[in-house]
Amino acid sequence: MGSLHWLILFPYYFFTAVSLYLLLTLVCRVVRAGASANPLAMTAALSAVVLTALPLLTGMTRLAQYSWQGLVALLVTSFVLATLDAVLAGSLKLPLDSELEDI
Repeated sequence: MGSLHWLILFPYYFFTAVSLYLLLTLVCRVVRAGASANPLAMTAALSAVVLTALPLLTGMTRLAQYSWQGLVALLVTSFVLATLDAVLAGSLKLPLDSELEDI
């Protein structure tokens, strides 16, 4: 495949990282862990790279299998997780809420 086909991975990295960050935030809210925003963001970003690139590097999947359907699924997942986070933010406060208000 040509080198431009690898560009499809950038949206996968982004939406996977966003979804993982929101998922980690929700888990922290539910278990009332006092996590900061920076470690959660770093964990989500590194995990997104591993979850996207590792199947390609190990031969478990091919680049052609990364299609728009997967991106739509990640986008819908991120919106659902963001909605759940917004609903729970009112009743389950975290220290990262005050960190994110400054941005």
